[in-house]
Amino acid sequence: MSITFESVKQEVEELVQFLTSDSWPYHGVENPTESDIRKAYENGAYHNENTRTFWIIDQGGHQKIGLIRLFDVSDPIVMFDLRIRSEYRGKGIGKSALSWIVSHVFSEYPEAIRIEGHTRVDNTAMQALFAKSLFVLEAYHRKSWRQAGLLFDSVGYAVIREDWENNQVTPIPWSIK
Repeated sequence: MSITFESVKQEVEELVQFLTSDSWPYHGVENPTESDIRKAYENGAYHNENTRTFWIIDQGGHQKIGLIRLFDVSDPIVMFDLRIRSEYRGKGIGKSALSWIVSHVFSEYPEAIRIEGHTRVDNTAMQALFAKSLFVLEAYHRKSWRQAGLLFDSVGYAVIREDWENNQVTPIPWSIK
């Protein structure tokens, strides 16, 4: 499947429809409400001086099948949120999207030195996606992910600019004393 990425403009109605029409089990709010999305939009959660949001679009069907939010783009350490509609998960879109995120951030934001991604420890699909990319497991956070009144462990991955430039993965020296 061929995909492309487009910046989200003044599209609050499409954001509401997209985010309320599916479930996001490994995100802070699994089923966001229309009210939550509109309020977040009005507060700049999708586009401000530090946040950029992009659609993932299926070029064949011209459908919006995913959403990427980049956070802290004016900071040397950029973070992201990646959501793919359930019917498109497991089809390689995540790998393409993650590759696009890394290339886009390091190409468009010269001050960026690293990109971080975090996920719940039980999100094995996202962990596998990180493992197939230039991201390196850097952290295990106990009881750090709050969702639906529960606390989950989470893991943190990152890619650094040098690894992207050299197309390599620099392992973490876990034997630090």
